[in-house]
Amino acid sequence: MRMVLVMVLVSGAMLSGCAGLDSSDGWRTEQVMSISGLAVPECAAVLTETGDVFISNIDAPAKGADDRYNTDDNAGFVTRLETGGKLKAIRWVDSEVNAPVNSIKGLCVLKGVLYACDVDHVRRMSIKTGQSLEPLIIPGAKFLNDAATDGEYIYVSDSNTDKIHRIDGEKITEFPGPPNPNGIAISDGKMFVVSWAAHEIYEVDMDGIMPVKPFGLAGHFGGLDGVEILSDGKFLVSDQKQNRLVLVSADRKRLRTLVEVKGGPADFGLDRQRGLLYVPLIWDNSLAVFKLTNSRK
Repeated sequence: MRMVLVMVLVSGAMLSGCAGLDSSDGWRTEQVMSISGLAVPECAAVLTETGDVFISNIDAPAKGADDRYNTDDNAGFVTRLETGGKLKAIRWVDSEVNAPVNSIKGLCVLKGVLYACDVDHVRRMSIKTGQSLEPLIIPGAKFLNDAATDGEYIYVSDSNTDKIHRIDGEKITEFPGPPNPNGIAISDGKMFVVSWAAHEIYEVDMDGIMPVKPFGLAGHFGGLDGVEILSDGKFLVSDQKQNRLVLVSADRKRLRTLVEVKGGPADFGLDRQRGLLYVPLIWDNSLAVFKLTNSRK
């Protein structure tokens, strides 16, 4: 399948935010770039040190049964951008006979290695060379979806088994997650997970001892995919079904639409040092790049 990558610089804010219950928080977005020619992009992950961005591509047909997005089809690949969104390689890591890449979704980086959720295992790729390393098979996994790190361990969600798996080198342990867990974020020793089916945000005990704690906002969302915690403690989530990114107050009681973006915003990446937000549009086969600022700082 031949693909053409197009980067479009945007002079002004193409997509405006929508005032809501917490409109005085100071957070604003301005779209600065659009990258097309991707193939069902699901996740963007940022390498903090350099600002490079990795994008997982499922490369499944735009329409069809859901299992097309979680199958061993050897069709997936990873795109790599340099700082600010400049293309480095559309197929930085491609599927190979001896190192197949399938329906990859969530990505995260730890100690020079890119981790990628791929159905029932986690792919590992060298950041320096792009070489595929030995994958990690997750026992009992069915639909590995997102990945996050606390700087020591990797955590991956399984949307079909309602579990979170912790990866410590080659050692893998599991603990209960919320129903149908999708995006994961970790901040100040706390884990937060969004549920696709329950339309809710949860705080999850990283030791798996205490029960998950819902925010109580399920009625406001349609299909949550990604989540990040901003510098002031607010939560930013992507609602793929409602085509928007939503801010949730630090007290977990108020929310507002930060930006509306068509095409199914999936698991976004946040470059905190450079104030850039990378949003894969899974149904539009593109990536929207926003400048994220806070006027109250």
